[in-house]
Order: sequence, then C-alpha cells, then structure tokens
Amino acid sequence: MAETLSVSAPATSANLGPGFDALAIALDLSNTVRITRRPGPLEVVVVGEGEGEVPLDADNLVCRALATGVDDLDGLRIECRNRIPLGRGLGSSAAAACAGLVAANALGLRRWSPDDLLAHAARLEGHADNAAACLFGGVVAVAPGISAVQLGVPEGLAMVAVIPEARTSTDAAREALPATVPLRDAADTVARAVALVLALSQGRLDDLTPVLEDGLHEPYRGPLCPGLDALRGLVGQGGCLGVTISGSGPTTLLWARTEDAERVAAVADDVLAGAGVAARTRVCRPTPAGVRARWLGDEEHSLARAIG
Repeated sequence: MAETLSVSAPATSANLGPGFDALAIALDLSNTVRITRRPGPLEVVVVGEGEGEVPLDADNLVCRALATGVDDLDGLRIECRNRIPLGRGLGSSAAAACAGLVAANALGLRRWSPDDLLAHAARLEGHADNAAACLFGGVVAVAPGISAVQLGVPEGLAMVAVIPEARTSTDAAREALPATVPLRDAADTVARAVALVLALSQGRLDDLTPVLEDGLHEPYRGPLCPGLDALRGLVGQGGCLGVTISGSGPTTLLWARTEDAERVAAVADDVLAGAGVAARTRVCRPTPAGVRARWLGDEEHSLARAIG
C-alpha cells in the first residue's frame, strides 16, 4: 500500500516594518505538499499558485530541500498544492524549502534539530527570518548565527494582505536599498523595532501604530509596491493600525484588530480601485502553527515529532 506524507507550511511576512531581516510572522495561508511512496521515477505535480511556472523535476525547491536528507527521490510522487502567491513577499520560497526539509526528516535517515532545520532552510532560501517563522510559527526574532526566538502571537491581531498582480524579485528589492543610511534613521528604526517586539510580546495593540514605521528599507522599496502611498493614508482610520511592506514586497500588510479587519479590507479595496491599482486583498491572521507533517490516516503531529 502506498504511503503518503502530508506537510503544510504557512505563508510568512518578514521585516514587520522596522525589524529588517530580523522579525517575521507566520500567517494562516499555507501550502500543502503530499509525498507518496510508489514504484517508478520521481514525479512532481504543482496545483494552484505557480502551476505551469515552477519546475516539475528535481530542480523544484521542495525537491532540492528534500534531497538534503533523502538520497534518492525516485519512488516518490510529490504533489504541491500551493495557495501562497509567488514573488509577492509572502514567503512562498520559505514554505517550499521548509516543507521539503521537514519531509526529509520524516522520510530520511537523518534527524535534524530545529536549529539544524533553520540553518538548512536559510541556506536554501536565503532568508532566515522567513524560514524561522515558517518552521516555528507565530512571531519570531532571528539573531546573527541563525538562531530564533519565538515571541508568541498577540490575541486580537489580524492583517489585511494587499497582493498586487505585479511581482517583485527579491534581487530587485535588494538593489533598491542604499549602501548606507543616516545614523539617525538607523537609531530611530532600532528603537522602534525594540518597542515593536515589546508591544507584540505583551499584546499591546494600541501601541503598534507609532512603532511600525521604518527608516532602513521601506522608504527605498516603496516605489516597487503599487498603491503603498494611498494605503498609508488609511492609518488611523477605520481601525487600520499601520501599514508595512511584506518582506521585499510588493505585498503590503494593513495591521488591524480582528473585529476591524473586514472593514479595513473593504476600504482598502476602494482605495486601490480609486488609485487604479490591480490587487487583491485577503484577511490573514497570525498563526502559532509552523510546518506540520502527518502520515495520512494518522493524527497530525508537530515539527518536534517530525524531527524525531
């Protein structure tokens, strides 16, 4: 009888305003990878986001991650059911890499620790902040040396993801950044990042608005994010607590309380239509769940069990 392993991996948003390359959050939008053992060569199927775009062979990022712990991919059928948009700053690459690594832990002979998984994911995907949020869930802070601290998920917090039709490559977003920034901008951003960590860890949503501003990357990446200036005008109105660029963009996040999120999304739709910006909005909630794996027919088990 064929064995099927199902792995779900959440979308993520990195930076969270002033937490450039250090903070990230997991969102309740996920990809699912189903890996079935059966006779025959490797087979890769992609359904949903990225269908017709991503490789259908061992070059697929899920397969490359899986191959770090599984010596031979022949005999596997890998079905990627993708809901996370590609190239929009919502961690689709991190989800693919982390799903493959956790699957390798379940299928292979190796057993990696959480820190090992994070190091492998950061190497494959290039962003430790996205990888940590995807692996562990919730809000995470990533320190030099590829270690992560979980901050928990504030109750009552929601985000409206504004996802433009246009895409932005991470390389292009990096190239938009200056080699240096004024010392005052850096100091102010560090102070806001510390205050943001405190507000999130203590669930103080009323304190979010002034600490979501950034001086390190958002002023330079703003032109790559359609409708950003118009959306920033919503801050303080109708329950919108703040606006941040998600990762390297072009998706932006509108922060809100859960009870205000649908209203904020509706207002954002009107603003985007008025600005002539083609984009979709989606209400997201932070999720404490990171990557999850289960053998179909068994009870779902956590990352801790997946690593043995």
